[in-house]
This record gives sequence, C-alpha cells and structure tokens, in this order.
Amino acid sequence: MFNPEHLATLQAVVEEGTVLAAADRLGYTPSAVSQQLARLQREVHQPIMTRRGRANAPTKAAYVLVRLAQQMQQLEESARAELEGLQRKVTGSLVLSGFPSAMRGLLVPVAAACAKAYPEIELTLREMSPEESVAAVRRGDVDLAVVHDWTDKHVPMRDGVKAWPVGLDAVDVVASSALEVPIGPDGVDPVDLHDQVWIDDTPGVFSDWLLDALDSRNIPYRIGATVEDINGRVMLVAEGFGVSLLPRLGRGTLPPGVVTLPVVGAPTRRIFAVHRDSSERRPAIHAALGLIRSVWDREGHPIERPKPETLSQ
Repeated sequence: MFNPEHLATLQAVVEEGTVLAAADRLGYTPSAVSQQLARLQREVHQPIMTRRGRANAPTKAAYVLVRLAQQMQQLEESARAELEGLQRKVTGSLVLSGFPSAMRGLLVPVAAACAKAYPEIELTLREMSPEESVAAVRRGDVDLAVVHDWTDKHVPMRDGVKAWPVGLDAVDVVASSALEVPIGPDGVDPVDLHDQVWIDDTPGVFSDWLLDALDSRNIPYRIGATVEDINGRVMLVAEGFGVSLLPRLGRGTLPPGVVTLPVVGAPTRRIFAVHRDSSERRPAIHAALGLIRSVWDREGHPIERPKPETLSQ
C-alpha cells in the first residue's frame, strides 16, 4: 500500500507547481518534500517527476497517484461523516475560513452561536481571501469557507466543491453627515460627488468599479488615500478627509457624524459558503451552514439570496 503521507506530498507538488511551494503549504522543508517524492518513486518503480526545461514536471504516473490521493481523501471524508452521524450529538473538528469582513460580521457571531448550540464541535477559524479559501477547501485544510464574488462577475466553482448561497451584500458610500449631496430614488449618483476626495482600497472590485464609473463619465476625482482596512477608511471619513465605498457586511457601527448613502449602480457581492462534495453528509457541516444563515438573517443583512444554479457559472 502506498504511503498516504507520500501521496499527499505528491499531490501538493502537482497542485502547487513546485517543491518549494508544496513545502510551504505542508510546513515541511524542501529537502523533506524531495525525500518523500524519492521514496514514493521507489514504491511505484517508475518516474513520477521528469525534467522539463529548468523545472520538474509530473509524469502520467504522478497524475494516477494524485487521483488516488484525492479518492483517499474523499473516502476519509465519507467515513468521518458516517462516524459523526452515529453520535447523538453533533461532534468533530471543524475549520471555518472567511475573508476579513465576513470574519468580523459573520464568522465571529457564528463561533459564539456554535459554542452555545454545539459545544462538542471543536471549531477553528482562519482569515483568508476567497481564492485562498476555495483552494484550502479543495486541499482539505478547511472544511467550510465563506467566500464572495459579484453579481456581475462570477467565480466558477471547481469540481469537488459545492456552494451554498448565503445572501447579497450591498455597497454604500460612507460620508460625513455634514456632506450636502442630492439623493435620488436609487441613491447618490457618482457625478454629484465630483468635488469629493475619495478614500479607496487596494485594487479590486470596489476600486475598479469606482474608477471605471468616474472615468467613463469624465468625472474629475482625486484619490486622497488608499487604505485596505475598513476601520482606517471610516476613521478618515469621520475626520472629514473624504468619502469611501464600503460593503455592509462587517462594517460595524459607524461613529457619530458618519452616514451611509446608497449609490447608483454600485457593485453587489454574492456571499456563499463552500465545502467539499464528500463532506456534505457531515452533521457539523450542516450545523455550521444553519448557523451562518441564521446569523446572516439575524444581523439584518439583505435576505435575497442568489440562485444556487448561478454559483457555478
């Protein structure tokens, strides 16, 4: 029987592309990864990596072994689900991940609710970007991840991962209450903010939408600050430095003198939870999904949910 640890190491090398990246993912040294590959190659009696230019590339035998590693992972997940199902209580370890605003606005209260409702679950939280979370779910490092994409820009889900819709997260302009600007039936038009200094975040959907909206209509603007942290942007708004686009999820209570204004045509995030197909029967997964949706609705977020069939587009 092939050593499961060696198979997992080969899988990491194939998925990450290099021994160095695989070592970083697994927490090993590059030398240890190379030694495990060498042992596995001796077990299969044929090359699993071949030289291609300056880099090593997996052979056909390597891909056969990676499929085996994936199947073993699925079997282990199925067995875990059955074993947890035999318990009268919802038990087991559960690793949840989420992007920063989901961590603040959703997973922190979920963790508190989980401790009360399911004290037998051993919960671990990890803050990750949506891309990192989906990759970690596929690898088996994370059991359930809260991720997002956009109503006009969908991120496809890969094979082996299932997505469950949670809700839609709107984006508002956050400004000083002293700001005088006309508000139409659909909110503030960016053209009416032409004389404002913008507090932007790092390049991404919010920033791209803002700059495109301003540039496409020849609206003059100045980016006075680029700040990733939501609290930092809110503090600058509170000091009268400028205005900013902020999502509602994880925004928290705004300080006195700061208001939110809906903005015409602003991007909307689709929030959903993803897990491996093979873990769908785990009671702990179902419990966590229920808590995520319960907290989402309790916190007063928009309850309109994206259609499940659109999540894989």
